[in-house]
Amino acid sequence: MSSIPLSEQMGAMALVDELRHQRKQVQEHLDLPRRRAEIAEHIRTYYQNHNIAFDDNLIEQGVRQVFARRLLLEIPPTGAIDTWLINLLVRRSSVFKTLRTSALVLLVIAFAVYKFTSPTVYSPVEVRKVSTAAAMVRDDRKKLFLEVDKQRGAVEALARRLAEQPDPHASVLLQRARSALPATDVRTSIGLSEPVTSANAGAINTRVKELEEGRYAINRSLSDVENNVKYARRILDTRNDLKTMLQDPQFAIGIAHSSNLDQRLAEIDQLLKQVNDYDSHQDAQDAYNDLRSDLWDYEQDMLKLQSKRYRSLKERIASRWVPDEIRTQLRRKVEVIHQVLKAGDSTAAERKINHLISSMKDAGYWRRWGGSGE
Repeated sequence: MSSIPLSEQMGAMALVDELRHQRKQVQEHLDLPRRRAEIAEHIRTYYQNHNIAFDDNLIEQGVRQVFARRLLLEIPPTGAIDTWLINLLVRRSSVFKTLRTSALVLLVIAFAVYKFTSPTVYSPVEVRKVSTAAAMVRDDRKKLFLEVDKQRGAVEALARRLAEQPDPHASVLLQRARSALPATDVRTSIGLSEPVTSANAGAINTRVKELEEGRYAINRSLSDVENNVKYARRILDTRNDLKTMLQDPQFAIGIAHSSNLDQRLAEIDQLLKQVNDYDSHQDAQDAYNDLRSDLWDYEQDMLKLQSKRYRSLKERIASRWVPDEIRTQLRRKVEVIHQVLKAGDSTAAERKINHLISSMKDAGYWRRWGGSGE
């Protein structure tokens, strides 16, 4: 046999002894009746050697209770601080994660507060840009001031005209124009009264942007002023034209033979009371132009006048404003008018023309147009 080193032999024996001891302890714990009997016997021997009176039943009961509780884990009572420390230790991973998140949030908040509360430092180049923008705004506001002054003059001129020629609806438009006029001076001295520096460039730049945005509101107001004044003037102009036409001898025969003059004048008056934009004004103007055209009697011949109205009506029926499904029916009515005109009955022709025009207006087919096919 080969020689075995003493160190290996001793190491193996130590391991064997440890395993043997562990097995012995396991066997002792597994063989509970024998173990309880041995311990109870040792207790009796001890009491006998020391002349201590004892009761076998009491010894047996005590030994059983010891063995019944020997493998139970009894957690000692802990205070509030101990409990908090234990929980903190158990949840240390989530606690550290929460602390990291909180620290990150606080860092972001601190950066945002610094970013939005700390003053912005403007470089010399940026200061010059702000100064240039302020100068442009000043020039623009000067032009706006001149335009406001011009519109204010137009409003006052309209007011003087209305004092001489009162008209309720035109007065309403005048009031709208006055309300739309800027109440304060639109000029500004920004960048002059307080020169732009790196310290105030931020505040002045903000004010410049506000003035630039405010320009659009002023332009809208001036546009409203201009439109209200314009349509108020046109209302007055149309009423003057009507008055002049009714007094013009060239329209005398047409006026005398018109069977629905009052109705058409009332229609024009109602349309003028509704004027507040391009379309409503054009409706009133077209009604006036139609009446003027119908009453124009340059040849002092009512039959020729009604023939002219007949031709105009025929062209209008051919326009795109009239649906195809009723065009044939309207053409039959126009043909009846044509036959009446051929018979020389201008009065009957006028009555039929007026009736057909009224029917087309009621049906919504009497619109502004530019001739056949429009």
